[in-house]
Amino acid sequence: MTQQFMEPLEGGAVWIHGEMDLPPAGVSASGPLVMGADWMLEMVRFDRGRRTVGLFYAPFSVVNLDLPEFTVPGKCSFIGLSMPGNPPAEWLQASLVVDLAKAPLAASPDELVRCFAKPLPSQSLEASPGASRLSLKAKRCISETYRDDIPISEIARDLGVSHAHLTRQFKRDFGFTPINYRHRLRVSEATGRLFRGDSILDVGNDVGFNDTSRFYHGFRKITGVPPGKCRP
Repeated sequence: MTQQFMEPLEGGAVWIHGEMDLPPAGVSASGPLVMGADWMLEMVRFDRGRRTVGLFYAPFSVVNLDLPEFTVPGKCSFIGLSMPGNPPAEWLQASLVVDLAKAPLAASPDELVRCFAKPLPSQSLEASPGASRLSLKAKRCISETYRDDIPISEIARDLGVSHAHLTRQFKRDFGFTPINYRHRLRVSEATGRLFRGDSILDVGNDVGFNDTSRFYHGFRKITGVPPGKCRP
């Protein structure tokens, strides 16, 4: 069971806090986590304060949250800050996790950002650090155009390969197809927009779904919940 509260801030930022039962329901079934255009900082404090970890999610990254702490039954408390634009510190480039010992959760967005102001020993959260150059180029192309319905075959042609070859290689590297990556980017952006209180109809159209039924179906397929569950 997850209790999550969202507070929209200036500049498109969202402050998130809540509690969650562990292990998180559906994480293994949903596969890697795909981030949208916004970066995100998070602190998670595990049951009885035995450990606190800090996480940075880079824009458009594919993240593997297969951390031992998330597999031990219990509860965790968390806070997070999601925001468009450049990350809050130059050393934050790729998605990563840091050990914060038994530090208490930050009480405000500014305090959370200060926790990451200086480089810390970290472990990568990138799901496919050894992805092929072809898949990385395709991933960049899709991240730049994900609101549009550009055929994947056209992206493959621009990269000098067949649609089938690109799909096989991309799935081998990231665990899902290029079209599924695009759907996940759209849902990730939609989730952030819904957290900020935007209307479901506007969000679905803006992120690239052509009609409301497609939006509801695609959103629920990836998140397990309808779009209305993500509104404040």
